[in-house]
Amino acid sequence: MQNEKNTVELPEAEKPTLYDRIKETLAMASQFIIAAPLKLPPKVVTVAKYVALALGVLEAVESAAKKGDDGDED
Repeated sequence: MQNEKNTVELPEAEKPTLYDRIKETLAMASQFIIAAPLKLPPKVVTVAKYVALALGVLEAVESAAKKGDDGDED
């Protein structure tokens, strides 16, 4: 008799999509500009703040949509 061992493999982590990579890059860049120790033009800092705000709102909407999809099954 042969001993057959069934191994349980971990699920492969999803590869981040282009959308996720762009979103993460914009978030890092905006936080870097906001926290920069050097004096940048005020318009650049203002735009970075708006980008960070927009990404935060987008993240909140996406997480609410995911929660709504999960709990909507009656």
